[in-house]
Amino acid sequence: MRMETIEFLKTFALIFGVSTLVVYLFHKLKIPAVVGFLFSGMIIGPYGLGFAGDTKIIELFAEIGLILLLFIIGIELSPTKLIEMRGFLFLAGALQILITTVVVVVISVSFWGLKTSIFIGLLVSLSSTAIVLKYLIDRGEVDAPYGRVIVGILIFQDLVAVLATAFIPLLSGEEFKISAFIFKIFTSFIVVVAVIWASRKFVPILMFQVIKSRIRELLIISVMFLCFSIALLASEMGFSLAFGAFLAGLLISESEYAHQVTADIIPFRESFMALFFVSIGMLLNFDFVVENLTAIVLITLLIIFVKVISTFLSVFISGGGFRISAISAIALAQVSEFSFVLILLGKKFGFVDEKFYNFFISVSVITMIIAPFLLKFAHKIPPVFEVHRKIKNKIFAEADEKVELENHVIIVGFGLNGKNVARVLKSVGIPYVVLELNILTVRKMREEGEPIFHGDASSVDVLRKVGIKKAKLLIVAISDPASVRRIVSIARSENPDIYIIVRTRYVSEVDELKKLGADEVIPEEFETSIEISSRVLNYFKVPTNLLRQLIYKLREDIYKIFRGLTLPDELRLGGFDFFKHVDFESYVINKNSKAVGKSLAELNLKSQTGAWIVAVQRGEEIFANPSSDFVLNEGDMIVMLGKRDEIEKAIEFLDEI
Repeated sequence: MRMETIEFLKTFALIFGVSTLVVYLFHKLKIPAVVGFLFSGMIIGPYGLGFAGDTKIIELFAEIGLILLLFIIGIELSPTKLIEMRGFLFLAGALQILITTVVVVVISVSFWGLKTSIFIGLLVSLSSTAIVLKYLIDRGEVDAPYGRVIVGILIFQDLVAVLATAFIPLLSGEEFKISAFIFKIFTSFIVVVAVIWASRKFVPILMFQVIKSRIRELLIISVMFLCFSIALLASEMGFSLAFGAFLAGLLISESEYAHQVTADIIPFRESFMALFFVSIGMLLNFDFVVENLTAIVLITLLIIFVKVISTFLSVFISGGGFRISAISAIALAQVSEFSFVLILLGKKFGFVDEKFYNFFISVSVITMIIAPFLLKFAHKIPPVFEVHRKIKNKIFAEADEKVELENHVIIVGFGLNGKNVARVLKSVGIPYVVLELNILTVRKMREEGEPIFHGDASSVDVLRKVGIKKAKLLIVAISDPASVRRIVSIARSENPDIYIIVRTRYVSEVDELKKLGADEVIPEEFETSIEISSRVLNYFKVPTNLLRQLIYKLREDIYKIFRGLTLPDELRLGGFDFFKHVDFESYVINKNSKAVGKSLAELNLKSQTGAWIVAVQRGEEIFANPSSDFVLNEGDMIVMLGKRDEIEKAIEFLDEI
């Protein structure tokens, strides 16, 4: 028993020790961490240097890592979010899996039979959520048009994979029993409904008591208890541990305390991911790869080709443009971490033999290693190959018509920023048109009367259709750095006189966008700091004119905002200590107040209390700095200025009958 414990701890220490060194070196070479984890596993595994030779322990680590990963994914993907993303979630996601599986079945059915071919098609159709999502988050592209499409497809794939872990054992028998299959579906439905019910009724009560205690350790322990206990319960009901962990995450996701739980658990995500991917790397058999190198390379290329084509078609059919479809296809070309779980189940229940298992592990690891490089390549797809889809639907057919406008505003992107700009322009009567890639948004907004068109603004033809040559102003409000740069460049070349305003995420992108022709670049992180600073100074009652001077000075030197910025003495807060002792207060004159019917001179509030009246509101009318002969009426609201004790005294004075 002691030797087993030592072997377990040795493997555990090796995983994180070697990973630390390899990931650090890969970071210096600008190679993603996931690749480093896979290489670490190859080095220390039984087929590498052999530091960790017990494959049972390796598979145990892989399963524990996946359970924890699925639990976190469940927390982050609440039922509410799934409903919000239902468009691409179900349409493009379902098409992607269906097309990929059908193509794989056609290719492989003569070799392995129908049931195994369908299983292989499912393995190939899945893509790595961990790799792709981390890449999108690191680049701030989750909310980009292609980012939303990719995330929607990944979510659907994850849901299918989780459900597949529950049904593979059922399909493993020689004879397929439809009654057992229907019963399993019914059981799954009951379990999911029970989870949703518990997430809204039971879990909030439990989490409230835990968080109320303010014991951070108790929160983490209780959350881990939910994760593993529900995973075990699901296993006892015939589902996989991974499916149970996912359900546990969903339980917490709908709780009002989900954000707190996520904040405490998410820091462990990288460790879970490291554990899983290192374990996968350890399963790669080098001798097998060398012996079958040609076949492995050809199969890898075939899988990538099939996935690129199937994903491109699914996104394109669902309404995505050429560029979004192409980026999505390349981004999802690798095999998923879930596929490893399914292949282990397939091996256990006799779907595949040892040789196929080694082939699949080899091919999958290779696709994961090259995935980050494919993701970088995806952004370099030349827009010159842009294909404009003709949509028969009347609403979208109008997007291909020439827009006859002059001196108008073009808004690219109809997210929160785009909608706010459109609302302002509409209120003052300035003509505008909107370009948006989300077809569902276009359909909905056109029904509401918005002049919105479906099209990729990085295409010169699309910009011409919305009158770029005669437009007065262009506002770019999308989260796609590559597209933003091209849009600015095209717009400036098409219309040298147009005024271009661009929203970007980071200050570091400002300089390049201005060189390309943008007149104003508004980085979100910078404007957020400006807004916070403005509100802080406003809270301390810094005079409005000096506050404006400060904000102007901050914007004037955008790159030096937080690096030794020197302010003139008159702008320093120390000069306004006066406001630490002075306060404002409002007071409504009631019918019994002694102030009713008296002028400010007769009331003589300043001499009586020390506070003075600086404004009076009467109905909709406001009298600022009223004169001494101003007569107060019942219902008037007065604004008083003075020290706190003077204002309290004034309130008592006015309350006297």
